[in-house]
Amino acid sequence: VSIFTSLGVEIFGNPGDAFDPNLHNAVMHIDDENFGENEICQVFQKGFKLGDKIVRFAMVQVAN
Repeated sequence: VSIFTSLGVEIFGNPGDAFDPNLHNAVMHIDDENFGENEICQVFQKGFKLGDKIVRFAMVQVAN
């Protein structure tokens, strides 16, 4: 992880973040009152961004 950040790569995709289709690839969906609308509840694969270019989208599960 420190190697990526030293090269300027930003790592994104954390539980609790708001779902953004420009950054995240939603592969699962659940209905759960414990989570907010379009909130990421589980991350299967982190995303990588270099500057404003997406290297890899984050693979996530989205609630509600």
